[in-house]
Amino acid sequence: MVSVPRSKLLELQSLINRQEQRLNQLQELLSGQSNGLSQQQQQISQLRQELQTAKSSLASSGKIIDEQNKSLMSLSAELKQEQRRTRRIERQRLLWQIVAGSAVVYMVLKE
Repeated sequence: MVSVPRSKLLELQSLINRQEQRLNQLQELLSGQSNGLSQQQQQISQLRQELQTAKSSLASSGKIIDEQNKSLMSLSAELKQEQRRTRRIERQRLLWQIVAGSAVVYMVLKE
């Protein structure tokens, strides 16, 4: 049997109690950090999903822009063709007016 003075026993018990308190504090701190880490992992996962959605939306927008650009080019070509047609018709009309006017002048001068 070992004999330990009471003061040493009380000191040892006090040291054990302090160590237990410190251990409890560390466990609480670790638990809080673990919760924070879990929340951060959830936020990262949510941000990844949002990023994927944004990428999909961007790709879809790019396709729509390409289609609209093709449509715009087509309409632009049609407009140019229509403008050329309109100018040709105006020139033809002017030519026939000149021909008709010349025929009238010729008929008047011939009489």
